Amino acid sequence: MRTLGFMTIHYGLEYLKESLTSIKDHVEGMVISYVHKPSHGFKTILNCPDKAEDIRKVCEEVLGNKLIWDEAEFYGAENIHRSVAKKYSQGFDLILTIDADEVFEPTEINNALNYAYTHNERYYGINGYLNFWRCFDYVCLDGFRPIRIENLNNHNSLQNLNCPLTIYHFSTAQSKAVMEYKYSCFGHANEIKADYLEKVFYKWTPENNFGDLHPVSINLWNAVKFDKNKMPDFLKKHPNFDKTLI
Repeated sequence: MRTLGFMTIHYGLEYLKESLTSIKDHVEGMVISYVHKPSHGFKTILNCPDKAEDIRKVCEEVLGNKLIWDEAEFYGAENIHRSVAKKYSQGFDLILTIDADEVFEPTEINNALNYAYTHNERYYGINGYLNFWRCFDYVCLDGFRPIRIENLNNHNSLQNLNCPLTIYHFSTAQSKAVMEYKYSCFGHANEIKADYLEKVFYKWTPENNFGDLHPVSINLWNAVKFDKNKMPDFLKKHPNFDKTLI
């Protein structure tokens, strides 16, 4: 079973080291597909908070000779950008995709890869997302199961949305600069609730724990307590680990 790791990135330094650390021992090579401009369908007038040279430095330090650096000015749309993985997939059985704000539970990755390798569908959605909310002490849960593994040996378009794997997702546990940049140009930028950051995101505190927190969907996401000491040791060293609010 040969596994190719894959990440699209334009910004995302805040958790990049931890993200790559979580999967580096489970892939033979890791494609980092970097773009200089937003690639999810929306433009922005804001300046990107992260620089290409800083992103590449972290990738080199963590991945060493497993790094496959792919750099482009612009891939046009999210599905086009994500299709870059196919350029490097010859000879591999699986593609394991991870985003820069995701950290996979290392002790569960082999089981997830074997699940995808031994089942008949091509695409595997992950059952196990923990969406961290404003800090490491609260998470929001939902039924969404993004595709993160592709079995290249199964020549069909079927999906299996029950692949078990804990994913620590820090999409809403990032710095103010990242949140404001992200929400100006990510794939759902035109769907975000009006004044979401000011009316919901920044107003929430552990003492003012109101619900309906999802940036797009209605009546979804309520922040519940999470025992962060269950996390891998390398996440416990993250600068945000002990913050009450990020």
